[in-house]
Amino acid sequence: MKLHIRPNAVLIIFIILGCVLISPAARAGNPGQTERYTLADIIDYAVKNNPRLRISDKDIVSETYSIDTAKAERMPRIDFGSGATRYRYAAPLTPIVINPPIGPGTDFPDFERNIYDVGGYFRFPIFKGGRLVRGVQVAEMKRSVAQDNYSTTRQELVYNLTSVFYKISQLEKLLQANDATVKQLEAHKRNVGIYFKTGTVPKLDLLKTDVELSHAQERRLFVKNNLESTYELLKTLMGIDDMSSNIRIEPEPQRKEAVAAPALDESIQKAFLQRPEYTAVTKKKKISEEKVKIAWGKRLPDIYAAGEYSGKSGDSLAFKENWSFGLKMILPVFDGGLIRSEIDKERNELEKVKEEERFLKIAITREVRDAYLGIANAEERIEVTEKAIASAKESLRVELLKYDTGAGTSTDVIDAQTALLRAETDFCQALYDKEVALALMRKATGEGRGDL
Repeated sequence: MKLHIRPNAVLIIFIILGCVLISPAARAGNPGQTERYTLADIIDYAVKNNPRLRISDKDIVSETYSIDTAKAERMPRIDFGSGATRYRYAAPLTPIVINPPIGPGTDFPDFERNIYDVGGYFRFPIFKGGRLVRGVQVAEMKRSVAQDNYSTTRQELVYNLTSVFYKISQLEKLLQANDATVKQLEAHKRNVGIYFKTGTVPKLDLLKTDVELSHAQERRLFVKNNLESTYELLKTLMGIDDMSSNIRIEPEPQRKEAVAAPALDESIQKAFLQRPEYTAVTKKKKISEEKVKIAWGKRLPDIYAAGEYSGKSGDSLAFKENWSFGLKMILPVFDGGLIRSEIDKERNELEKVKEEERFLKIAITREVRDAYLGIANAEERIEVTEKAIASAKESLRVELLKYDTGAGTSTDVIDAQTALLRAETDFCQALYDKEVALALMRKATGEGRGDL
């Protein structure tokens, strides 16, 4: 008897076998897998997930709704209303209008103590002292300020991410240098131990080497702890919810060449044109000026059109229709100094914004200058520390050779090793300071509004 298997059945069998044969670990993935990020990847991830930046984005949406609200103030308003009222004395359902001669055909209104009313009401603002138009303009400028605040937050985020990224790179290089130092001291300790057993060196050399090795191990542990802490800060800035995840960076190529920067005055002027916070404060000044005009406009009359179409009825529910339409004007005569106080308040806010603009101008100028000085200083230190590293390596080689031949001391070897580690530490710090100064320059001049 032949067993006939349909092609679909064969496919299903292979799928089931594949699911069974795949290991659970392969299906579930490796929860301890380490994700590696370049600086560009870090910034892309943070722009999408950083909570503070997302809040700034929501502020733009909120201000967009405020524009719709301000525009709605200029539109006509139609309402529907109804009610029920009981009077002590009977009241007319319609106004009393009696045209002579009075006679049997005269239409007297119905009087009721219980009156039910229902109708539609219309109101259309025509003039409010310029507050309607300026209200829309202020709302639009506030949204523009929110967009500038978003760009400012993004710039600060990119700068912080860049600083943390290169700090991690610096600490990883320092950790490698400290590892090398520990290994070299361990090798030196073994040599000293051999010489001590043969009676060539005193026990003091062995003790000094052991103490210096302990210090080196402690320094290595300190750098390692700082590195892990900096990674935690990076995850926070990126907006990673799972703080237990493992991430590592892909180091950028070292840039030791000099940076050709534009003239200082040119960079300062560029910063005033491109910095989003400076653009925002100039807009805030215009908003304050408009608010002063809005407050002053309350002294002018409000003119609006109003109308209604309604009906009233007594308990019989026989509604009597009525309508009205007209223009109305309200002119403030005395308000106890309320409008005057509002005008003075808005003028004071305007003065505050002007001082804020002045303060920001000074701060931007200082920030650009600091970035220039930081770049120049770091480039000089890179050149000096590179030479110091080469000299320290050669000095350590010579001291190790002298010690092995009995012409040197263990203290000289330890001092040479310490000098090499210090030179490598200074070199890593100079590289870090240069990258941070370059990031500060981009932030200070408003380059790219926060792009890498």
